[in-house]
Amino acid sequence: MRYPEHVIEQIREQSDIVSIISEYTALNKRGGSYVGLCPFHNEKTPSFSVSEEKQLYYCFGCGAGGNVITFLMQKENMNFIEAIKYLAERENIKLDETYLTDEELESNRKRGQLLEILKESARYFHFSLRAPENGEALSYLTSRGLSLETIKQFGLGYAPHQFNGLYEYLKQKGYKDELLLESGLFLQGKQSQTMIYDRFSGRVIYPIFDLSKKVIAFGGRVLDGSLPKYLNSPENMLFNKSRTLYGMHLAKNSGAPYFILVEGYMDVIAMHQAGFTQTVASLGTAFTPGHAKLLKRHTGEVVILYDSDNAGQKAALRAIPILRNEGIKVKVLLLEEGKDPDEYLKTHGYDAMKALLEGAPPDIWFQIRTIEKKYQLEIPEEKIKFLQEASIVLAETSSSIEQAIYLKEVSKAYQIDEEAFKAEMNRHYQRGMRKVAMKSEVKSPLQKKQLFNNEVIFLATLYHFPNLTKHVLSYLKPEMFEEGLLFDLAKAILESIEQGTEIDMTYFTTHYADVDEQNIISHVLIHKDQRYEDTTILKKMITENVKRLNKVYIEKRLKETKDINEVQILLFQKKELDKLNIDYING
Repeated sequence: MRYPEHVIEQIREQSDIVSIISEYTALNKRGGSYVGLCPFHNEKTPSFSVSEEKQLYYCFGCGAGGNVITFLMQKENMNFIEAIKYLAERENIKLDETYLTDEELESNRKRGQLLEILKESARYFHFSLRAPENGEALSYLTSRGLSLETIKQFGLGYAPHQFNGLYEYLKQKGYKDELLLESGLFLQGKQSQTMIYDRFSGRVIYPIFDLSKKVIAFGGRVLDGSLPKYLNSPENMLFNKSRTLYGMHLAKNSGAPYFILVEGYMDVIAMHQAGFTQTVASLGTAFTPGHAKLLKRHTGEVVILYDSDNAGQKAALRAIPILRNEGIKVKVLLLEEGKDPDEYLKTHGYDAMKALLEGAPPDIWFQIRTIEKKYQLEIPEEKIKFLQEASIVLAETSSSIEQAIYLKEVSKAYQIDEEAFKAEMNRHYQRGMRKVAMKSEVKSPLQKKQLFNNEVIFLATLYHFPNLTKHVLSYLKPEMFEEGLLFDLAKAILESIEQGTEIDMTYFTTHYADVDEQNIISHVLIHKDQRYEDTTILKKMITENVKRLNKVYIEKRLKETKDINEVQILLFQKKELDKLNIDYING
């Protein structure tokens, strides 16, 4: 669904970005912008900037950026349409639903009804938990150390041990079978399609919330020994397990310097009750890139606090590279053998847990200690195998600074010559690079990302230093930049400098609604790199990038063109490129 550009632009222009963001963090006027602590990551020194003129925000610390629409998408996990509707309602702008297709209208209607069903069901479950005849369920929760206040905060409930109690309750409210089945709360009989019964019968209920605190699914736990012990709602248009973290609706406002990742419902609830309100868990599924992306919106550091058994350790090892891939700093805490967070808190309390969390070792040490358990280090052959495997962990670390630090630490801890260990690490690193090269001539994802980042930085430089950019306009064309957003940004920036006009923000708001795209737009239009205040350095940077882009463009055209005349021109341009000397005074 797309509302017309003029409608989106009206909503964006009428929405006061400073006022809205001020509801999440205190902003102070500084020059032409407002600054404050970033609402997306924990920091002590303000690095978050809001431009009232451009209606954009950008964090110089974590890189979050965008407009008022994407702020809500990032902070409240809304989709584009939900953010538009929220802002329209806030500004008393009437949205014309005739812009929607029949399919979109039906989808919105169904989504709204499903949310109503789940909200009503959550009330039913919570009320049932307090009913005298269901005392066993409430006793189970209180015996686990949960207070009535915590039970209420998490909306915990109970599905009575009835065949279709919830089904009959919702039918009386007028909901149709098709919609009830789609909610995930019910099952159909195998023999008779008309026989519908409750999915969660006889289970303690854990409502699952989205970031805007709407119930989107449920988890249920049996009170007897039957299987499965835990059961989750199936996925539907509201609920995707791979992109939902239990407890995130509360953790996102914790303001903690790091988040804690645990395994289950009770661990999350117990940690929150103890005061660790930054705790979340994945939902009966392995940790996924979708979970990592969600965490990255709210924190830059995660402590993995899984059970200390083999399954928990393996799960932690799988989660580490996924978190690292999103640029999240990772630590791993293993509790005493056989203890989970809930049990540890009961016996040791808040202070002991806090001390362990704050002293949790970095993920690299966790990986190395885990490898160590496989070998008897007093046997030379075993120690060699261990160190070879440990060197692979360091070789896979993208940060050369990390590699240098851990090379020294690991060499000292295991009494191995640092240079010998470094040589072993480099051997594995080079082998990995050769594998990438052998697979294809196509650039690796890391190389592609670096090139992309270079273009973003260069575009920001062109935009913020127009007096120098005007001297290189004849050497640049939008086609030299990556297709899509960067092409459009390059075109808009080059045209605005050439014509002396402002960039049309309407186009970029309506055509690039994705959060990551808005981050890039904000970076380009707000981030003025202080390194380039030195004109000599700035001119050198611009000249080098002009040469680089021209070289890549010429080589690309040489591969594509079959016109002999163009080939001759391109070869001449390539030859002259090294001699290029840009006159930044006369142009």
